[in-house]
Amino acid sequence: MVKYTIYTENKNLAKIEVILNDSIIIQGYTIINTQGYWQGLKEKALKIEILLEQSHLLDYTTILKTICKKIKIVNKQEAVLLTIEKIEATFI
Repeated sequence: MVKYTIYTENKNLAKIEVILNDSIIIQGYTIINTQGYWQGLKEKALKIEILLEQSHLLDYTTILKTICKKIKIVNKQEAVLLTIEKIEATFI
């Protein structure tokens, strides 16, 4: 399984949810309110976690990068961070 985490500014949440919900690969996600810093400035931030099974048929990373670019535009940000971690997890 792979955990994709998107870090972005905490604004335009409804629009971000539409972007995430419109993706056919994302069945669920978790949004965590947090505190972030960008270039020394404190900001309210969102941490969005998405778990996906590894697939040999689809390139999830490319799709998630496109989602990040959409969020970046909606939030008018200089950058949105995407991290990718291979993890062991099971849906029960």
